[in-house]
Amino acid sequence: MKKAGMCLAVGMLLIVGSFWLPEVWQNYLIRQEQVDLISGYLQKPEEKDPKESVSESDTEDPKGNSPMYRNLDFEGLQQINPEIVGWIYVPGTQIDYPICRGSDNDYYLTHSFRRSRNALGAIFVPAETSESLTDAHTILYGHNMRSGKMFGELSNYADQSFRDRYPYVYIYTPEQSCTCTVYAAYRTRYDSAVYTIGYETGTEVFREWIHDTVGHAAYDCGIAPTGQEQIFTLSTCVDSGSAKDRLVVQCVVTDHIAAGKGEE
Repeated sequence: MKKAGMCLAVGMLLIVGSFWLPEVWQNYLIRQEQVDLISGYLQKPEEKDPKESVSESDTEDPKGNSPMYRNLDFEGLQQINPEIVGWIYVPGTQIDYPICRGSDNDYYLTHSFRRSRNALGAIFVPAETSESLTDAHTILYGHNMRSGKMFGELSNYADQSFRDRYPYVYIYTPEQSCTCTVYAAYRTRYDSAVYTIGYETGTEVFREWIHDTVGHAAYDCGIAPTGQEQIFTLSTCVDSGSAKDRLVVQCVVTDHIAAGKGEE
């Protein structure tokens, strides 16, 4: 197995944390880019009251308004940047961004999904991750911005009531759309076993790793993966405490549909 942990806070966040005006400007630019992408490359189903969480039954009706049935123009997105391999959407937060996969694990710490230099970086997966994002365990990294941009609102999952209200994370690729159910949220070290990748589903070692992650959870989510499903780990720096600490939100794929098909 391999460790994919890294320190997202060191160095680059100092640029953002030291100068208020550049942070405001960077946030503005990211927001404008996000608006442009969503309006130009994403067709969304009719949305419910944002105060309502999405139930699993919503994923069963292609004519419904579940986020599962968003239609993303990945061909157009990859013309902007061929390293865009997916998209992540977390209801109840600002997280609604492309997912990038670079040739190393440093580039997207300081560059946006448009490959322009930007202290906010981008949401990205380790370079060792499969381009299709179908590994047994896939890690997504993002900076913890004070404005809530990028993964700045993952800290909401420290509160069980927020998780109960917004239990789903949506991952999109050119091949499929996935509903992922949050099963654990907690603090850990940047070099802990949580960041191990290279597993295969159905193996005993993967089941043991999942068992350990469930044991670390700050509260009971009422769901425990069996080891047959794919796991996504969302990782960012913590709001306070040691620079070596990280916040992780882990979710298990509980439903999927083929892209553009509306059915499995």
